[in-house]
Amino acid sequence: MLESLFVSINLAKDLTAKCRGRALQLTDDEIQNIMQDLENVIGNICDHLGSIPASALGSNAYADVAIRSPLRRGYLDVDMSTNAVSDRPNRRSVYDSDMPRLVDFLQGMYHESHESGGQTFNSLPEVTEYVEPLYDGFFCPLTNEVMTDPVTTESGVTYDRRAIEEHFEKSADSSEPVCCPVTKMPLQSKAVVSNASLKSVIAEWRRRNEAMRIRIARTALSLSTTEAMVLEAIHELKLLAKLRGENKKLMHKIGVTKFLSRLLDNHNSQIRCDALELLCLLIEDEEGKDIIGKTKAIARTIKLLSSNTTDERHAAISFLLELSESQIMLESIGSTAGSILILTTMKINDSDDPVAAEKSRAVLKNLEKCSKNIKYMAESGYLEPLLSHLVEGPEEVQMEMVSYLSELVLEQEITIDVTKSTSEILINMVRSCNTVVHKAALNVLVQLSSHHPNSMVLVEAGAVLVMVEELFIRKVDDEPVSCKAKAAAILANIVESGIDPDTTVVNKEGHVFSSKYCIYNLVHMLKCFMPDDLNLSIIRLLLALTAFAKPLDVVVSVVRENHRGHAIVELMNSPMQALSIAATRLLITLSAHIGHTIAERLCKTQGQPGRLVKCISHTGHVTERHAALVMLLSRLPHRNISLNLGLVQEGAVPVILNGIEEMQNGATRTGRYAVPYMEGLVGSLVRLTTTLYNPTVLKAAMDHSLASVLTELLTGAAGSSEVQRLAAVGLENLSYQSIKLSQLLPQEDPRPKKKTIFKRLMDSRVHSNKIPQHHTCPVHRGVCSTVATFCLLEAGAVEGLLGCLENDNSRVVEAALGALCTLLDDRVNVERGVSALAKLDAVRRVLGALRRHRENVVWHKCFCLVEKFLIHGNDRCVREVTGDRTLPTALVSAFHKGDAGAKQAAEGILTRLHKMPDCSATYLSVEI
Repeated sequence: MLESLFVSINLAKDLTAKCRGRALQLTDDEIQNIMQDLENVIGNICDHLGSIPASALGSNAYADVAIRSPLRRGYLDVDMSTNAVSDRPNRRSVYDSDMPRLVDFLQGMYHESHESGGQTFNSLPEVTEYVEPLYDGFFCPLTNEVMTDPVTTESGVTYDRRAIEEHFEKSADSSEPVCCPVTKMPLQSKAVVSNASLKSVIAEWRRRNEAMRIRIARTALSLSTTEAMVLEAIHELKLLAKLRGENKKLMHKIGVTKFLSRLLDNHNSQIRCDALELLCLLIEDEEGKDIIGKTKAIARTIKLLSSNTTDERHAAISFLLELSESQIMLESIGSTAGSILILTTMKINDSDDPVAAEKSRAVLKNLEKCSKNIKYMAESGYLEPLLSHLVEGPEEVQMEMVSYLSELVLEQEITIDVTKSTSEILINMVRSCNTVVHKAALNVLVQLSSHHPNSMVLVEAGAVLVMVEELFIRKVDDEPVSCKAKAAAILANIVESGIDPDTTVVNKEGHVFSSKYCIYNLVHMLKCFMPDDLNLSIIRLLLALTAFAKPLDVVVSVVRENHRGHAIVELMNSPMQALSIAATRLLITLSAHIGHTIAERLCKTQGQPGRLVKCISHTGHVTERHAALVMLLSRLPHRNISLNLGLVQEGAVPVILNGIEEMQNGATRTGRYAVPYMEGLVGSLVRLTTTLYNPTVLKAAMDHSLASVLTELLTGAAGSSEVQRLAAVGLENLSYQSIKLSQLLPQEDPRPKKKTIFKRLMDSRVHSNKIPQHHTCPVHRGVCSTVATFCLLEAGAVEGLLGCLENDNSRVVEAALGALCTLLDDRVNVERGVSALAKLDAVRRVLGALRRHRENVVWHKCFCLVEKFLIHGNDRCVREVTGDRTLPTALVSAFHKGDAGAKQAAEGILTRLHKMPDCSATYLSVEI
């Protein structure tokens, strides 16, 4: 084997000598043949080396792997293949010849270290020294380290300058002459001479050594055999990156920087953290930042900002801070999903991690240099940079910022606490002739004014005057009417915030919001042909003004005097839900003052009652519009016969009853507007009970048995006290009609009549059939029924009314007492009425209501019932009244503090109880 190797080596020498001697005369074919021969020789050598047994190599795993795999050439990682091949030097280099074997060495070294349990990467410097061997002349005799600045003494020995100078300083205190540390020869002079040639050789070796260490570490990263191997490689690269800038350039060149971005997805947090620290060093130059910008490193780093590990968070934010120093990276960082949101969160939560908060603040400050990032910050809830540039920036920046802010407020609802300086800038932009800026500023002010704490700031900045001018005076042909709608919306927001309309000036003439000038112009702008947005904004403004007493009076006066109610009624039919609801709410507010005017307008508007009936019906879900419309019907004057008759003729009663039934069944009882909808339905039904003198309305009430419906509502199943109150009011109205509708039985003539044979035959036929039995109502003295006469006793409503007396709501108690009083009216049989109530324990419940409530109306009605009980009740009833311990106190309180009605009723009872003089008694004159 050795002889064969010797022959192959000699053959290789001959071939190389041939090339060296005749290099210029060789043709291409001859060079090709020599290369083929050399390849064959090398192949033979490899075969001979491969036949060496592994036992002959001992434990040198590197030699074993190198011999077994001598033909594995050209191994380079995907990321570094192009750069490494393109820049190879022309001379023979250890990089080219040994890199393939380096991969095998690293694999073998780690395999061996894991088997033996040794440290994983302590041999890395030895690998470099093997590739770039050290010479003894590189070492300083004093420090035994490679010299940095070699100098030669007069003894001819070379030392590192720092080491020999320290030796001379130590020897200066000694009385003995200075000697050469190596030769021990006395030195006449401490002068040294720089060894420039050795210094350049060492410097060149250092550069080659560091370059080889970088390549070895890069190869180790590519192999990633173990986590320890990767960590040691990163640690080595960090040391080399700190030594000189050329090392960073080489790392960029061979793909280290690009490869590190992949490690940010590694499952090991320590690897991710170390990779970030190394990247911070590599991106200090623009070349490194440019490489990182083409990778996914930024997105991966953003994810690491939320790490549970403090070191990893700090490394990530430090990396971003370094990146943000470059102008070319600002947009990439800001546009990365979640970057600014996470950074602003870290900045706000500074107590959790002060270091990260401070660095995130610095990153955000750098990102502000890109205008798009300011928009991203605003979208993430960090508005300070945008508002700051809006106030302090040049005109171009201000226009850009207001455009961003306008887009933002149109996309989402945000809350902004505005300052006076910001308000003034925006208000000045409203006066701008630039249509885009004008519209954008209005959009922003609409959103700002919707946050009520901003209202006073806007008022002080002059927003009201500018908006009123925009609404009433400013006319620019190319500006859309929507700008006026926005101005009206801003004014509505300001008034809704609670400012005083009586003192807020709206123009230079000194008019205020509550002045007739302002309200007249607002009301007259309401027109059906105007854009819905403008009408909606004006109605909102009028609604806000009607919340105050003085402006309400002015609005009522203007609407009444100028007959402007028809416009508001017509706007109820708008297909725009918000406008329809707002118009209805305004009519509800005005109905307490000009209800008959509104009702007449509803009736005179063609098809309006029918549309109302159609709109109040619902299928499944109750909306705000449903609730508003039925509430309007219930609030308009109940005794308006035109409206009531129109509703009946349009079939409103079955629609209302159907809605009530659905609510009682629970199908649509839930929801925000379910309760007001139910109350509106019952109120709309009760309004019909006030005009039963009309035959059409009376027939509808009978056909649908309103007494039974209202009696069911007394139980409170709908869950609203207002429903119970309305039901009691409706029963009171119906009960008063019972007195008129109850039919008296025909009285028989006591004188006997002479009957003919024909009459007798007819009577026998009549008596042969079943004679109908007529039930006489004890209270109304006639034939009563729930349907025909609305009798409370027949409908079973008395029990429900007595149950309402225990309600905590005094208005419910008042309504129930009113309905019960109809059974003790002077036109009915009071004694029978008292008896019927007493059987249902009415005395105790009335006295209980008197005990719980102190309102004048409740007092008055309770005292009326109590007086009836005393006058027409039996002994038991009288004992219950006189035996109640709280009655005297209530009577005295009412007599002292009650109004005229309560006081008079209390006085009547006190007289009956002989606690007051009877002024109606007759006294006889007696002479003494």
